[in-house]
Amino acid sequence: MAIPTFHAVRRWLDEPLCRFLLLGLVILAVDHALSAAGIVEDDDATRIVVSAGRQAALAQAFRAEHGRPPRSEEIEALLDRWVDEQVLYREALALGLDRRDVIVQRQLTQKMRFLLEDASLPAEPSETDLQAWLNAHPERYGQGPRVSFEQVFISRGRHGDGLQSEAARIARQLERDPQAFVGLGDPFLTGQVVTAADAARLRRDFGAGFETVLVELPSEQWSAPVASPFGLHLVRVTEREPFRPAPLAEVIEQLRRDYTLAQREERNREALAQLRARYRVEFEGRAG
Repeated sequence: MAIPTFHAVRRWLDEPLCRFLLLGLVILAVDHALSAAGIVEDDDATRIVVSAGRQAALAQAFRAEHGRPPRSEEIEALLDRWVDEQVLYREALALGLDRRDVIVQRQLTQKMRFLLEDASLPAEPSETDLQAWLNAHPERYGQGPRVSFEQVFISRGRHGDGLQSEAARIARQLERDPQAFVGLGDPFLTGQVVTAADAARLRRDFGAGFETVLVELPSEQWSAPVASPFGLHLVRVTEREPFRPAPLAEVIEQLRRDYTLAQREERNREALAQLRARYRVEFEGRAG
């Protein structure tokens, strides 16, 4: 029989499912060792063994919480409570409550996901990996386009039905003298001059869709009225800054976190897909 080469074993160990199974074997080995040491309770459902290790663990937990060792009556109370929990736990298992309780199922599922994640830890990314990730997702890390503009605001609340006519009047005034915008219109929270605003700021200050309209506006001339939830805005774009990609050095820590998380999620999906392949899924009531 051929002996597997080092590289073959390495490839096998890199498989998420293999890592998961190895982690499970380690957990079983630890459980067996603890059982041999008298820390894990007897498997007989009708026999509860309060091992010396368990008694010491309860006393240690009390000391950590209260800063002193428990008195004899306190340790007895801790042991009684632990035995009660064991009795209730085993009776719940005997009744199959773990199979019918959605909360218990979710907790067990979550623990399995934790085991899967621990078995799927990706390797530390190199700078080449991070640069490739940055190249594939530049919009996440660079500085988005920005726009600077001047505006005259006409308040919906102040002008009501006369909103359009007031906007038309001011537009004619700006047509005669494009520089005479200061003091025209109504006060607005950003003022009349907005500098280097990105899409998020425009959505926050002017409402959804405002930045989309500004993208289409010509520069250095007053626009037709642009609507917002607050009223109408006459806008003159004065400067546009294009998207600026981020250099690797500026965002390397964020890249490392994002890349590692993405790699872990991908390995988790692969491992879960391999586990699911071991099961046949049937949907009652569905044809085919």
